[in-house]
Amino acid sequence: MSELVNSMTDESPAMRPRIEEVIEKFDSIRSSLSIFKLRSPITSKKDHALFAAYRHVRQLTRTFAYVIYRKPAIPVSS
Repeated sequence: MSELVNSMTDESPAMRPRIEEVIEKFDSIRSSLSIFKLRSPITSKKDHALFAAYRHVRQLTRTFAYVIYRKPAIPVSS
């Protein structure tokens, strides 16, 4: 993902990818990840254990609701 972001923010506008290329690359990255990875919480290893536990419980609750309502982890372009 960082490679894509770096190319999109290149100093030279001529070196930046076209939006079609960005969408294609993003879809490729998204499809290479498992559903568990897409729904996993984003945490920092520096977080206090209690705070990390709270975030994980909150994430599990949210994920459970999304699965029940059949919402995708990341919206898919049509």
